[in-house]
Amino acid sequence: MSKYDELEDPRTRLTSLLLPLAAAVLAGGLAAVAGAAAGTRAIYLLAVPGCLAIAGALVLTRPQPLRFAFLAILALLPFADIAVPPGRWNLTVFDVASLVLAAGLLLHKAFARDAAEPLFPARSLAVILLLLVPCTVFARHPWPALLNLLLIFAAYVFFWFVLQELRRPEGLERVAGLLAVTGILAAIGLFIDHYLHINLSLRGSNLNQFTQADNGEFIWRAGGIFQDGQKAGDFLAALLTFLLVLLMRGRCRSGWLRLLVWSALLLGIPALFLTVSRAALFSFVPVCLVALLAANRWPLPLKLCGFAAMAVLAATVMVAPGFWMGLLPGTLAARMVQSQAEFSNRVDVWFDTWEMFARHPLTGVGLHGFQQYLLDTRPLVFNYYGIGEDSGVVYVPDQPESAYFKILYESGILGSVAVVVLVVATLHRSIVALVSKATVPDVRSEVAAALAGLAVFAATFVTLFSIQDPRLLVLLLILLAIAWRPSIAPSSTAARP
Repeated sequence: MSKYDELEDPRTRLTSLLLPLAAAVLAGGLAAVAGAAAGTRAIYLLAVPGCLAIAGALVLTRPQPLRFAFLAILALLPFADIAVPPGRWNLTVFDVASLVLAAGLLLHKAFARDAAEPLFPARSLAVILLLLVPCTVFARHPWPALLNLLLIFAAYVFFWFVLQELRRPEGLERVAGLLAVTGILAAIGLFIDHYLHINLSLRGSNLNQFTQADNGEFIWRAGGIFQDGQKAGDFLAALLTFLLVLLMRGRCRSGWLRLLVWSALLLGIPALFLTVSRAALFSFVPVCLVALLAANRWPLPLKLCGFAAMAVLAATVMVAPGFWMGLLPGTLAARMVQSQAEFSNRVDVWFDTWEMFARHPLTGVGLHGFQQYLLDTRPLVFNYYGIGEDSGVVYVPDQPESAYFKILYESGILGSVAVVVLVVATLHRSIVALVSKATVPDVRSEVAAALAGLAVFAATFVTLFSIQDPRLLVLLLILLAIAWRPSIAPSSTAARP
């Protein structure tokens, strides 16, 4: 218990909780009256800013406001992708909350008198952000690029808060538990979407949510609280891999954490198949198998037998794919038949948009500038690659169907070097933590689980820049923080921002 908690009167604490609740009730009543007079859009335009304002007022009543805000973002992660009106800047609730959190941390460090944790505990972290500055300065549209640079910095501040939370007692348990709750809600949303065909993302259904395979079978790709089923699949695949390795390594010792993790796994694995996402499923299965064999405490001969069995299984899949495809669910098998044709379409997209890198090799077209570049250079094209033709919707893509090409096109060589620095530093620090005799077993288990989740991200990035969704971005930041934490002063006391 902190000194602030000891001095706080119970009546004061009760009042600080009831006042925001009363404000929320009042705001809800006003939004309902406005909605009755002006329509449901008025409710949305009032409710989202009103909820953000009430949340800010509640945060200011806490003894540790910045940490409370950080944990609140984690607790409300399922709703982080809600768009903030009027929508001109395409900001989400997470974007606004993380920008405020970053501004609060900078103000705290500017006026704090006690020794505080450095903003950049490793030099490579500062180098990564500095490499992105020229990509903003020389962007085709500097102001949107500047906004996205600020959002990247805000995401880094969130990463910093994850580091601090992991260094507190039971920090990993809190973070993993909140992620498990998000996984449970995401799985429930997928079941609702699959059986009732109700997308819960508040953004409407995705263009390719209902498709017809080459064999005539209709496929409904559930998204749940995600607009895109592929993003839902990517999120669950990385999260379930992380939780499964944690559980297998015996890191979930608390009863409440085991309950949440088991619930997330039992609901999440069947729900993952409802997304019909090939990238998510076929990265989740092999990464989980390899991680479970490599990270368990079996004797070495038994591990080698396991890897040999996996190699034989992989060879049979390559030799007789038709047999194994027949064992898959019908919708997934139908999508597998389309894999080669759809991969060819993706390659066409990559070559078609290669001119972005050819014309701007060093700094790219600018952060989040892919779609605007197409609008500038091809002003008469409003329907790319036939997507949206059936529904009559104008479609101009905002990414080249690959996270790696999006990074290359929008940030050029400098941005790609920044990503390489991040990957190399993460692998180096993780491997050192895994092989070092000084690393405690719990931390070694955490790092192994984080690396397994990051491996799933690396595989799914081939087909989609999924971290445009803040829930996937938060999961990625948490996994990176867990991998970095052992090498960044693990024994010191966390700061109290």
